[in-house]
Amino acid sequence: MSIFPVIVCIAKLESDYIEEFVKYHLALGFKRIYLYDNEDIPTYETLLFNYHDNIRIKHLPFNNYEKGVQYIALDDFIQNHMFVDNEITHVAHIDIDEFIVLKRHENISDFIKEYIVGDCQGIDINWRFFGSSGHTKKSQIPNTLRFTMCEKPGNMHIKTLFKKDYFLYFNSCHDVVFSQGYTKSTKNNIIEGPFNNDIDFETIQLNHYKCKTLPEFKCIRNRKRSDIVEREMPYENVEESFHLYNTNEIEDLTAKNFYENIIKNI
Repeated sequence: MSIFPVIVCIAKLESDYIEEFVKYHLALGFKRIYLYDNEDIPTYETLLFNYHDNIRIKHLPFNNYEKGVQYIALDDFIQNHMFVDNEITHVAHIDIDEFIVLKRHENISDFIKEYIVGDCQGIDINWRFFGSSGHTKKSQIPNTLRFTMCEKPGNMHIKTLFKKDYFLYFNSCHDVVFSQGYTKSTKNNIIEGPFNNDIDFETIQLNHYKCKTLPEFKCIRNRKRSDIVEREMPYENVEESFHLYNTNEIEDLTAKNFYENIIKNI
């Protein structure tokens, strides 16, 4: 069977980071990226012109809809692409600060062939938060090269890579409900909901470059959240949040090495 995995994502205030995200995941083997441009003025069509064969961009400004703009984007993708673009076989919904990292496979299709088989319709991928690695200022160095220090145990939150055949709906921006079959972990446990406490980073992980440096974190937090509407935005102490996510316990060079190989091959 031909495998055609794609990513669906939404971007706001990501101009300095978006090309690395696209370049990385196309090199990982994703065939196409469906990007929802949440800037007030269309931005990413021009920035990503060199990747136009492998990216579809729709302008979806503001966050004053009846629900979070992230879910408006997902609804549009489901209605206008997932079952319309017939070549699509598998989907991952991730954010621009999240990078899928393979530990035992050369590309995402090889991973899919091994793990999303039989009644398994999706695989959960646990977050691993990467801290500032001691950096205090923004630079033009890509995230995967700048930030190599991360938390040791990982985070129970997941994102789901899934086969589209029996997709019913996104239960949240993290997990998916199917008409038949289930989501599993790479340890072969059935997962229900957006959490998995039995984390396996030997096979796959989702590098979450959430905090970067404090100036960058403050800038990004100004955009507010995309999964809830503007009028529901909770109060946040930004500096406290930064220190919560700024975990630098161990070094993980997997994504760094992968991205360096991309640059070398180009």
